[in-house]
Amino acid sequence: MLNSEKICIIGSGLTALTIAYLLSKFKLRIDIVEQVSNKKKINPTKLALSQNSLDQLCSFGLKNIQKKSNIVNKIHLHDSYSSISLKNDLEFSASKKEALAYIIDSNSLFLDITKKIKFLKNINILRKDILSINENNFFNEVTFKNLTKENYSLIIFASMNNLSLLSKFKLRKVIDKSYNEKAHVFNLFHKKVDNKTARQFFLKDGPLAFLPVSNSETSVIWSIKNNSVNEKIVNNNKDLLEFFNVHFKELFKEIISISKIQKYNLNYSFNKLIDSGRILLFGDIANKIHPIAGQGWNMTLRNIFSLIKVIKQSQNLGFEIGNDIFIKKYLNEVNSNNFIFSSLIDGVREIFDIKNTTYANIRKNVLVNLNQNALIKKNLIDVANKGLFV
Repeated sequence: MLNSEKICIIGSGLTALTIAYLLSKFKLRIDIVEQVSNKKKINPTKLALSQNSLDQLCSFGLKNIQKKSNIVNKIHLHDSYSSISLKNDLEFSASKKEALAYIIDSNSLFLDITKKIKFLKNINILRKDILSINENNFFNEVTFKNLTKENYSLIIFASMNNLSLLSKFKLRKVIDKSYNEKAHVFNLFHKKVDNKTARQFFLKDGPLAFLPVSNSETSVIWSIKNNSVNEKIVNNNKDLLEFFNVHFKELFKEIISISKIQKYNLNYSFNKLIDSGRILLFGDIANKIHPIAGQGWNMTLRNIFSLIKVIKQSQNLGFEIGNDIFIKKYLNEVNSNNFIFSSLIDGVREIFDIKNTTYANIRKNVLVNLNQNALIKKNLIDVANKGLFV
């Protein structure tokens, strides 16, 4: 029997669908509201899932994820301020029981969840534009542009669209910082190699990450300072192919081709609602972090799992979902973890952005010494896997 409480999820991307699918297990009625004008695009982005994130998703019936993922057994960090060197300064290795990460295609995950949602009777997809949201003590009333109305116990924003609807709830940017960088995301298609190691090169003009997708494909996230030398290279396909074949031939033998490049500006943002009014924020609308650690999607998933925890507690105690107590309990679960975690990632980016040869030498020595400390490395792996507070 379905619960009388109804949830509205605004957005139709991977974050929105994941929330809807996971919350459907708790007998809640769920509306996914998608803009009429929204055009779905195939997203070629590769996601890095931590072991904990994968285990949690599998426990909710998404067991195909592991079969479709490429396992990461090692992570190598290279401080390449002076020149690109394939000798790592810091190495993380997986234990026998767990992988460090699983690389999966975001579109594949999106399609898997979409198929499952089609068979769930408590999830309804509405292609409607929202006109307004009006707060009530017991629900939020959503008025659509066709003047129909629906009442919801909780509204979840999981999209950057419809931001104007949040003005009355006082959306505040706690942090809004530009890195003056663009992320260039693309895939390398190369000859077959044993491809189980993720690599992060800290170059002078920005970090370059390799995520192993398969033995013949590697995803690249290259964060490049605006108007830098490397920006010219990445904008010319011939120069880019030559760059990777010259510097990384030992890793990939030969790079055959490069996919179309996606570009987006890099920011560090942390948003909150002063007057939450039965509304929660998820994904980029809540916080955006630098892709340097590949933790953006894991951070979003941890927030979803925290929401599930609060829903379970509320249902067990017979409490209402979406009221002030519920919202406060959820925010207490996630805010400190998200703020400290994202600040640490921002701090790491700042450390490797200092352009000073003396400082770079000191930094490299610190990494080499850290590589000898098994306890610290284990703790860092645990934080990347489960967050700061479990």
